[in-house]
Amino acid sequence: MKTIFLGTGSASGIPDPFCSCDYCKKIRELGGKNLRKRSSFLLDDKILLDFSPDIRTQIIENKIDFNKIKGIVLSHTHNDHLDIQELIKIKDSVHVFINEISYEWLNSEIKKGIKPKHQAKLIERTQHLNITPMKNFIPFEFEGFEFTPIEARHTGLNAGELGMNFIIKDKYNSTRLHASDTGVYSEKTFNFIKNYRFDSIVIECTFLDCNKNNVDHLDLKTLKEVLTKLEEFKSINSKTPIIVTHFGHDPMKTHKEIEELVKKLPFNISVAYDSMEYVSPTYNENDDAL
Repeated sequence: MKTIFLGTGSASGIPDPFCSCDYCKKIRELGGKNLRKRSSFLLDDKILLDFSPDIRTQIIENKIDFNKIKGIVLSHTHNDHLDIQELIKIKDSVHVFINEISYEWLNSEIKKGIKPKHQAKLIERTQHLNITPMKNFIPFEFEGFEFTPIEARHTGLNAGELGMNFIIKDKYNSTRLHASDTGVYSEKTFNFIKNYRFDSIVIECTFLDCNKNNVDHLDLKTLKEVLTKLEEFKSINSKTPIIVTHFGHDPMKTHKEIEELVKKLPFNISVAYDSMEYVSPTYNENDDAL
């Protein structure tokens, strides 16, 4: 399961283009792994997980052939994860998967995004967007993958919507928990995922060592809480690769400083950066990893 981390920042990106604080100035000078676009991921060169406002730049910088993209799986409706104006500019047929709660909302927002003079040809202009609703805890198969949406503790833009995380299994039986954005799971979600064994985890840590008491996102303390719970379930162990992503402005940390912070947690954690490629390990029943 190959993944390209197209964007590893939260809503403002890093640096914030509208900010002139000392931190943002420092990040601009450092460049490299410190520069973070909004959240999006490419799975095996054919499935996008989220569709960020930076998608055009991400496609160009990573030399992605968009004709190979078969589907877009959306975690929730916040505009740093779903840019509707860019979505309606897609020209070729693509499947778009969204939480069933936001299915009608997305169709309505797409209509609003189309110029009034083109409204009469709305179906013609959007029929290539095959919008499909997803239901929490109900798996579906697409392009050789099995996706199981699970309920995150992260409110979406649409009324009543909670974000989705995903349990992703590929044809080689490699299983990943993809959790951006998330928050600490409810008991219902924990009870569901405790039956899984994960070969890798991609998870947000938006606030790092900033204690904001924000239930919609994780910091180091709540990240440890979630991972410890998964370890107790034997869903992971100390060797399981865990990649943290979706970093915000407020912690004001460089990439190197983030690496130093996560070393303090008793897990096998690495720090994502834009354009990073990662291939998940394939589960082997003879391994003693889990």
